[in-house]
Amino acid sequence: MFFPKSLLFTIPIVILRMEDEDDRQFVTELYQKYKLNMYYTAFKIVKDPHIAEDMVQESCVKIIQKLDKIKTVEICKRRSYIVSLVRNTSINYVVKNRRRDKYCFNADDEVLAQQPGPDSDVEEQLLRDCEVSTLKKALMKLSEKDQTILRMRYSDGLRDGDIANYLDIKANSVRYYLTLARRRLCACILELNGEKP
Repeated sequence: MFFPKSLLFTIPIVILRMEDEDDRQFVTELYQKYKLNMYYTAFKIVKDPHIAEDMVQESCVKIIQKLDKIKTVEICKRRSYIVSLVRNTSINYVVKNRRRDKYCFNADDEVLAQQPGPDSDVEEQLLRDCEVSTLKKALMKLSEKDQTILRMRYSDGLRDGDIANYLDIKANSVRYYLTLARRRLCACILELNGEKP
């Protein structure tokens, strides 16, 4: 697994800026001792090396904020405490991101919207204008796979990699399957509205 040089050879600036020299030395030693554990814990959850670095930095801020408590924790339990802190920070990041993505137009969707064929604008407009009851009926006409991939993307807000893992397909195939599922959904909506697909 890739380990960033920035974590190997530098100390986070938030630690260097601590005013109390004894506290700074204490946190520096903690960081040096547990930085690998912190990074690997974050990386396992966020699955991105740069975000994992950010989670380590954010965890350092929390360590400083909870310094009095950490000093009271037995030395043999400090690793578990710090790893738990990093894990919670990373999980909170992932949950917050999924919640945001669920209600926002994300970059993956922008790329997808720009790439499909000439009917893409019509499909988007049709899906936006469609009544909820018609949409539900149209969804029920789709295959289970189409329903699942559309739900995972637009309702659950999952990213390509997560969808690929769940459906056991290649990550670069997710957009293709999403495009097909959306086209079939649009065809069903048109059919329910008495129009030709």
